[in-house]
Amino acid sequence: MSSPSVLLEIAGVQKRYGGVHALRGVDFSVRAGEVHALVGENGAGKSTLIKIVSGAESPDTGQVSLDGKPLSLGSTSAALDAGIATVYQEPQLFGELTVAENVFIGRELRRFGRVDWPKQRTQVASLLRRLGLDPRLADVRVADVPVAEQQLVSIAKAFAHDARILILDEPSAILTDREIETLFTVVRGLRDSGMGVIYISHRLDELAQVTDRVTVLRDGQVVASQPTRELSVRQVAELMVGQPLSDLAPANPPPPRRARCPHFRCATCRAEKPSLT
Repeated sequence: MSSPSVLLEIAGVQKRYGGVHALRGVDFSVRAGEVHALVGENGAGKSTLIKIVSGAESPDTGQVSLDGKPLSLGSTSAALDAGIATVYQEPQLFGELTVAENVFIGRELRRFGRVDWPKQRTQVASLLRRLGLDPRLADVRVADVPVAEQQLVSIAKAFAHDARILILDEPSAILTDREIETLFTVVRGLRDSGMGVIYISHRLDELAQVTDRVTVLRDGQVVASQPTRELSVRQVAELMVGQPLSDLAPANPPPPRRARCPHFRCATCRAEKPSLT
């Protein structure tokens, strides 16, 4: 049985901002039908890498390829045209517009030069069903939709534009446990449909529940890329910081505070009682 094909490949990507070397020859790939976690401490290079993949930034050197073909992105719309969509922690939607209007904004379906509203609503209703949402949400203002469902609307927007790579940037950060389970169900469905998902999260305990592979960035470099099942949460954390977690604990931790006895009755506590003079 052949291994899943590589959808997205990043090779030797470097990026500088003045004197800051944000990315140092990063190699990264996403396979069809894979949820690939990208983790690292703040400043490790995650955001810069995602900006490059999503078209918001251009690399100084290196190459981004989709289906083995080099991409020249340069803008988020070019990335979306290529099949790469990003869903951020805070949904990037217009509250005063309906769900259907948001899904197709800037890329409206037209017939005879006019927006084909009925076709848009029908397609959005179908996408919402696919994500386990009430299709009647298509005509609801986004401002009236719960935040968890707004994230799923953003995913529906990616579907509407035939995205093949979906970037989820801290998707669970503002969700309840129940909403996170719904999100995980949707992400697993995306994986099973053959989509490639890049999953960014600071909640390391989530990785085993929803991801297949983990890549760890530190100081702008890839320090590990392994199947999730081969790494514990502790191992991932140690790769992120570059040393055993035990080394980060104070060598001589302060002794625990002793509880005082009531009314300063013992000799020690009487000696510690503040003087009123």
